[in-house]
Amino acid sequence: MENGTARYIETVAYLGKLYDFANERLFNGELKKPVITVQRDERNKTNGWWSVGKVWQENAEDEGEHELNMTAQQLNRPIGEIAATLIHEMCHQFASVNNMQDCSRSGTYHNKLFKKIAETHGLKVECVPQIGWSHTELAEETAAMINEFGAENPATGSYRLPVVK
Repeated sequence: MENGTARYIETVAYLGKLYDFANERLFNGELKKPVITVQRDERNKTNGWWSVGKVWQENAEDEGEHELNMTAQQLNRPIGEIAATLIHEMCHQFASVNNMQDCSRSGTYHNKLFKKIAETHGLKVECVPQIGWSHTELAEETAAMINEFGAENPATGSYRLPVVK
């Protein structure tokens, strides 16, 4: 790969564009864009995460901003799966900014409120033992919308290989 830094920046920009698209279409533009990051998951198990706390700051006086992370080694999946993860995390964002508790058990168990939020915002949800209503996929109408986005915006960027232990 030539100029890995440029490819990484393209990856984050593409995710930002996908975020804006999903925010407009599924959340009526109500969400404030957080800091979108791409980091690795040491255990190769997580597709992404939402930081409940405001973990990014410009300076000591800044109140900070939330982080929405897309896991680096999961970015080689099809656009529909990446979008499903992004929208899943946007549902956590929606709950967070509206002071709704969508998870319990130290943030690992997705409750019925999360299920309702996700289904209202274009996802199909299934219950997974131990972690609740956490398995999400694009609803049929949302999948068509994301396919349209993908056709108009071919994926660019790069991904990380899985962590080897």
